[in-house]
Amino acid sequence: MLLTHLHKDHAGGVSEDSDHNKLSFPNASYYLQEKELKLAFEKGMPSFIPDELEALKNSNKVVLLNKDTGNIDNDISYQLTAAHSPYHQVFWIKEEDETIFFGGDDAPQLQQMKHRFVAKYDFDGKKAMELRRKWWEQGQKEKWTFLFYHDITTPIYANKD
Repeated sequence: MLLTHLHKDHAGGVSEDSDHNKLSFPNASYYLQEKELKLAFEKGMPSFIPDELEALKNSNKVVLLNKDTGNIDNDISYQLTAAHSPYHQVFWIKEEDETIFFGGDDAPQLQQMKHRFVAKYDFDGKKAMELRRKWWEQGQKEKWTFLFYHDITTPIYANKD
């Protein structure tokens, strides 16, 4: 499970409702930024629900990433952006000649990729806007598939033209 950040609308459900010490998907590996987990417990509500994140603290199924960029394996890489939130990260999944980009709240909807504007809910709105522009242009050139977490109309955009 690739976690871009731990805001409640993205991380709600990582643990079981009846026991927040148990992961919802016990056989999955959970990848997240170590600093993001620390921030979630320091800051708490309303952005984070620490009780629901308890299972991430002690499970051997959790891989805490502590570099700004890196690779999870040969096919998945990540980059810390600090755009939507201080420790937000994005992921690229590459297999053969295909690239899938998952930007979480740095790239939440197709329209935000196509139109430049600063969103007030971002930690660094100008940086987020510029990253969206950069990724959109690169993705168009390289024919990426985009996964949009907050886009109910276009959750997947595959640029295959």
